[in-house]
Amino acid sequence: MSCSVKHSSRDVNKVSDSSPKIHRIPQYMAERVEFRKYYEPQIISIGPIHLAKIDTLQGKPYKDAWTAMDKLVRVHQDLLILNNQIPFPWLRVLCNDDQRLEKCLHNFLHVHGIESAPKLQRKKRENEEVKVAVEGDDDEEEQEDDPAHLLDYLRRALLMRDQHTLYKDINNKRRSLHLRKYRIGTIRELKAAGIRVRKLSNNNSVFPSFKDGMLHLPKLTVDGSTAHIFLNLVAYEMCPDFRNHFEISSFLVFMSSLIDQPEDVKELRLADIIINELASDKEVADLFNKMDSILVPETPLFAHVRDQIDSHFKSKRGRITMLSWMGEASNTFFRSPWTIIALLAATLGLVLTFIQTWFAIHPKAS
Repeated sequence: MSCSVKHSSRDVNKVSDSSPKIHRIPQYMAERVEFRKYYEPQIISIGPIHLAKIDTLQGKPYKDAWTAMDKLVRVHQDLLILNNQIPFPWLRVLCNDDQRLEKCLHNFLHVHGIESAPKLQRKKRENEEVKVAVEGDDDEEEQEDDPAHLLDYLRRALLMRDQHTLYKDINNKRRSLHLRKYRIGTIRELKAAGIRVRKLSNNNSVFPSFKDGMLHLPKLTVDGSTAHIFLNLVAYEMCPDFRNHFEISSFLVFMSSLIDQPEDVKELRLADIIINELASDKEVADLFNKMDSILVPETPLFAHVRDQIDSHFKSKRGRITMLSWMGEASNTFFRSPWTIIALLAATLGLVLTFIQTWFAIHPKAS
């Protein structure tokens, strides 16, 4: 964000409530050495937690002007670290212009591939608390005030299109707590069972759905910032003082159950569901496997989708067994022209051997 620092007569303390504005990474996540690089800023420190660390002193010049373009990606990553946040009302004070702040926020979301953004309501009076309007959300219980910080704003933007449908049947979804009884399988296993995957038509949705043997998944770009974004969103949802339904965590649990090997990533990439900007499909698979190690495994939010997939398996068990065998045979013997040629050669060899054996047993009468 490029908002310049300006003097303002507004008192930040008047734009506060009882909810916490500064959050910390949960201890059990912060202690994981392999994730430490995702939770500590490398270039710029804007929050109070890492303000005095030597490693981030080099970021001071960037607070006034960002001139090193090669480091902007790392700056964007630093701005989304949970331990590196400042209260959202402070951003209002620094920008001193709601329209300009909204434009900066939209540009920031656009960098991360998010086209739609929550609209900030204008203040009617100087000391009136600002509200965030979420389109299509008529449930007063889910109406929220200002985002706690920039990471919270990003999370709201990711969930904005799902808010009005998510909470209507949340209690019905919680009934399906028998997730331990079965697993939905990887993409390759689902494909072998005749289940197809397709990209969701709504680019702003992060919620999967299943209907008539078709699993719809959101489009996901995986790049160098993906781990920073998702791991900090998961850490935020795990904060005990943040009331939420673990939406992002549930999405990652679901996707991690689909992705195990690079071949699973390849199937999703060919279906235009995953846009891989990393070096290989293996890196994407390793990333999801690594994130899966800290996720809560029994999230009920998408239990209804798992139930639908399981019901699909049970209702067509015989047909699925045949499709599974045919799918595995197709993947084994028809994955390339060379395997097809080898299969035909082996088949021809068996036929010739059978003919030779037949005539050896039943010689033609002279």
